Amino acid sequence: MLKRFLAPLLLAVWPSMALAQICGTVDLTETFNPAETAELEALVAPHVYGEGLLWRAEAEGSTVTIAGTLHIPDSRFDPLIAKLRPAIETADMMILEATAEDEAALAALAADRPEMFFLTEGKSLIDLLGPDEWALAAAEMEARGIPPFVAAQFKPWYASLVLAVPPCALTVMQAGEKGLDRRLEALAKEFGVETGGLETAEVVLEAFAGETIERQLEGLRITLTTNNDDAATTSTLVELYFRGRTRATWEVSRILIDRAGIKNGRALFQEVEDTLLDGRNNAWAPLILELAEGRDIVLAVGAAHLSGETGVLRVLERAGYRISPL
Repeated sequence: MLKRFLAPLLLAVWPSMALAQICGTVDLTETFNPAETAELEALVAPHVYGEGLLWRAEAEGSTVTIAGTLHIPDSRFDPLIAKLRPAIETADMMILEATAEDEAALAALAADRPEMFFLTEGKSLIDLLGPDEWALAAAEMEARGIPPFVAAQFKPWYASLVLAVPPCALTVMQAGEKGLDRRLEALAKEFGVETGGLETAEVVLEAFAGETIERQLEGLRITLTTNNDDAATTSTLVELYFRGRTRATWEVSRILIDRAGIKNGRALFQEVEDTLLDGRNNAWAPLILELAEGRDIVLAVGAAHLSGETGVLRVLERAGYRISPL
């Protein structure tokens, strides 16, 4: 379980103040040696539609405008929103991974299903982790404003996700501003355009929470041993995104995993890819095609979901749509 490397792409409720101004503008790919740079290019190369943020797919009676989003905020989204604005204004529908209403339901989910987030019986993290591991976890939680006695009851997957948020971002986490997907959704509502989600937030969280406690603990230990580079990892993904290198935002994690010296890291990352990328793409495909038929829609999904054989662009292409950059 290496979701710590993916959390910057998966966290949906972040303020939309420019993250680069908060956590720096480090791009770890600029520190890659020639072998690492060559490997990144080799990892990206096999995947169709591996570069580009905005696309159009056209078929008889249907136009789909596709935006690869980043769920964390940045002021550099403004030109992308301006380019998408005409398509949103005239769209029949906007489709997102999950709507704002879906995300708001998370609070109710935590109340209705506390066992999904918290260790409600038996051992706490104090017992499940070694003394040194718990001391490090407690210190990291305190740095994020979470009392250790509260964090001790977190399920390991939830603790991992909380620790994946760099402390540098916490000062704006409750500012109420929005990332690209939420900004596009707000614009659609302003124009009176219907919005809908491909899945509920609960479906995504089940991918985290559904693992055994042992596997969750493995992921938490990975998070604790690699947590010093969270801000740099996040800013690297952001910088790659704004260079249009959508597939690289995913594949770079394989190299960062190797740098961290994580045992079986590549195999564990592949499990994440199978579940959170390819698995979700495959689940979305029939719904996207159904919603797009005979309509003009805007499809806004995380940038990593654009590329590859299971990516949404290939799904539309196989269904007979003509794909072109916007």
